[in-house]
Amino acid sequence: MGKFSEIFNELVASFSRFPGVGRRSAERMVFSLLKMKPQEVKDMASKISEIHQDVKSCKLCNNFSTQEVCSICSNLHRNKEMICIVEEPKDIFAIEKTSQYNGLYYVLLGSLSPFDDVGGEDLNIGKLLNRLQEGDIKEVIMATDPDNDGELTAQFLIKKISKYKVKIYRISIGIPLGTQIEYIDSATLGKALMECKPIP
Repeated sequence: MGKFSEIFNELVASFSRFPGVGRRSAERMVFSLLKMKPQEVKDMASKISEIHQDVKSCKLCNNFSTQEVCSICSNLHRNKEMICIVEEPKDIFAIEKTSQYNGLYYVLLGSLSPFDDVGGEDLNIGKLLNRLQEGDIKEVIMATDPDNDGELTAQFLIKKISKYKVKIYRISIGIPLGTQIEYIDSATLGKALMECKPIP
């Protein structure tokens, strides 16, 4: 089993890098790969390469896109006066599933995290502040995760944004503290969006 064991363990280690995937789950994935038809494996490998090569960050909001500007930013039917701030592109997917929000987004690509030595200067907010400066945005919704880092990030952003002429909202906390946006069911997330309240 020498060569097989080596390849198997290398693949298990690769799959274990994914969030929430432990060694046992990674092993099941590798065994499932071994049962797949060769063409299915080739197609999967091709799609992995394609998504890594062709998908980039939207130049306006940092969302995933195959174009320079993502489909949300370029959609003429979206409310261009409202912007929802999230930590990661995956949070946009979660919010879009609720069908309760029709504005724009801005992705921070992270959050403040004193434990990981991530400070305000590390947050990607330059393009956001430029858009607020232009004056087209009238309302901002803070939809950072309702955990310690997310709350810290929201408070930091509120201080930065409060000098602009915009109404600032924080996503309603009907959401369990300590969880992440992507894991919240659509009904709860939709209700939280509809009931968000202005920050005094």
